[in-house]
Amino acid sequence: MASNLMLISSAPGTKNFLRAFSLAENIKGNGNSVTLFLIQDGVRAVVDKGASVLNKLISSGVMCYVLEEDLRMRGFKTGSLLPKVELVGYNELVELMAAEGVSTLGAF
Repeated sequence: MASNLMLISSAPGTKNFLRAFSLAENIKGNGNSVTLFLIQDGVRAVVDKGASVLNKLISSGVMCYVLEEDLRMRGFKTGSLLPKVELVGYNELVELMAAEGVSTLGAF
């Protein structure tokens, strides 16, 4: 089983956002591990239009992290996060990217 980390920077509803989530579903559906890391405008997925799509992925076993700084810069409170979404900083992002056996997929 492959382990994949996907960085998502696009806002919910955009073509890149939808493409990234479709790719995550396909990777997970093929029996591989998927972790999402939401950065920049991608963080909006935990609080608005992308929430239902994200909930579906989380329910299927996909891990999800959100960059705290980007969430805060967009005016969102940490209490508004979806359940099972972890709020982290840059150090955790680097650790996830550098973990042994993890393939990092580019930012969408």
